[in-house]
Amino acid sequence: MAYLFVGGSQRTGTSLAQQLLCQLPNANPYLYEASYLRQLVSCYSETRNNFNRNHASYFGTVQSLRNFSSGVVRAFLENASGRLGSPEHLILKEPHLTLYWPWLFELIPEAMFLMMVRDPRDAIASMVQVGERQREIGQNYLFVNRDILQLSRHFLSFYEPAFAVSDDEFRNQLAVVHYEKLVTDPVQTLSDIAGFTGLSFDQIDPFGELDNGLVSVDANANSRMYAPWVTDVSGKKVSRQRIGNYAQVLTAAEVVIIERECADFLEWFGYDRRAAS
Repeated sequence: MAYLFVGGSQRTGTSLAQQLLCQLPNANPYLYEASYLRQLVSCYSETRNNFNRNHASYFGTVQSLRNFSSGVVRAFLENASGRLGSPEHLILKEPHLTLYWPWLFELIPEAMFLMMVRDPRDAIASMVQVGERQREIGQNYLFVNRDILQLSRHFLSFYEPAFAVSDDEFRNQLAVVHYEKLVTDPVQTLSDIAGFTGLSFDQIDPFGELDNGLVSVDANANSRMYAPWVTDVSGKKVSRQRIGNYAQVLTAAEVVIIERECADFLEWFGYDRRAAS
């Protein structure tokens, strides 16, 4: 079985990427985020980082802890696979799990990781819009305050753990997917992902209607918790209409803050400054 994890910052197209890849007939259906898996790996990382006499009393060595934790994570994945019809390939996503990808790799070294990147101005503009909808219904969340400096740092935090790893074995299991390329040239993007994963996506029609699998967009749209995250392109076919959307959402001063805080990110991933101005 191939384990493929989709990650990146919130509002970078992780849901779209997972949904598209889950159209593969021998993969699991598109489903909600793997939050429980993130909690398992978070527990391992915290224990591993603070391995002391308390933990040694139960595990003896760090390697013993790793072996045990690997068994727990594999048991979760096997259980999930069984509930999802025992697909040949398991394709999961959860943006906050991205923070723990180096640790997940320690436990599941054969896993593959697809990192979604997007123009941070568009991603943060989308966060702002989510925050506006959350504010309207009285929710309290990071996005509500429209603190662009904080949101810029929040955006970058999803990438720092993985890109700080210099280990070649981990880096060989990691590939970057640009949101903009995914929505403008999904055929080539799927071909690139196929080359990385060794999986064939030839049977997927990237321009057709997407199967929502186990995710009910209508239920989410009518849920107080999830409604602010739903947009008019959620659960729909691939669309490029959100590229450059920040020009209609952010002020010029806010754009300057993002471009300053995310300057390295913009350069590394080839995003021009003031692309939509």
